[in-house]
Amino acid sequence: MPFLKEMWVRVIVGIIFVPCIILICTLGGISLFIFVTLIVLFGLHEYHGIIVAKELTANRLIGGITAFLLCLDAWLESGSHFVLILTGYLLVTSTREVLRNPLNFSLNNITANVFGVFYIGLLGSFLILLDEWNINLQNISGLDEINIKPVLLAFIIPWTYDTFAYFTGHFWGRKKLLPQVSPGKTIEGTIGGLVGVSIVSLTLGSALFPFISPFHCVILGTFGGLFAQLGDLTESLLKRHGGIKDSSKIIPGHGGVLDRFDSVLFTAPFIFYYQAYLIS
Repeated sequence: MPFLKEMWVRVIVGIIFVPCIILICTLGGISLFIFVTLIVLFGLHEYHGIIVAKELTANRLIGGITAFLLCLDAWLESGSHFVLILTGYLLVTSTREVLRNPLNFSLNNITANVFGVFYIGLLGSFLILLDEWNINLQNISGLDEINIKPVLLAFIIPWTYDTFAYFTGHFWGRKKLLPQVSPGKTIEGTIGGLVGVSIVSLTLGSALFPFISPFHCVILGTFGGLFAQLGDLTESLLKRHGGIKDSSKIIPGHGGVLDRFDSVLFTAPFIFYYQAYLIS
């Protein structure tokens, strides 16, 4: 019964949530910028809560401003100032710890805060960068307009993988994948997720994304699923380190923003660089 209740909550939230994301990704531009920025800021807020639980100091204001600047630069300047923004944040964070009194856990504070901005702010900004791929693909494919935006791949791939892995693991999962990191993950679930996302990518790829060959669809689906799993395991590691089950309770049936978008954060950069170097 708990499984059925949780499943129905997930389904209902998904029915509401997924069409909204499809609409936002289709519109692109400022709509996508606002949406991704909210994901990044809420996700960073949850991350700061995790490190505070370990008695570390969260650099909330400066971290939030830096994450916002990364998203803004991705939207306005295609990420051309990423290095400058991240370098400035590292210098400010280090200076802050040098001037703090007492100096307990200074190295841990610097490491935890800088990692959070890279993990959520930098990786999240790739969702905005993917929106520009639409313009490049029009030139490559010769299509006047591409109705399905490629940025949707960053959501479709990890969530397809998660769905297949979730049900496969629940019904057939026996062998634990990494019990010390995520007790619920199984090897069978991982295999089911990869097989499922590969089949869906091959089946629907040509219909939804005609500008991508079937071969690239399978590669994107399979390796995108692996990166999705890595993102999920990374967040599980952080939560276990912080001694919490969910990053928050903001999304019914799914937990927090990080719980829902952890796999997307890792998949987006892979898709961006794959298309930049192997498709484009």
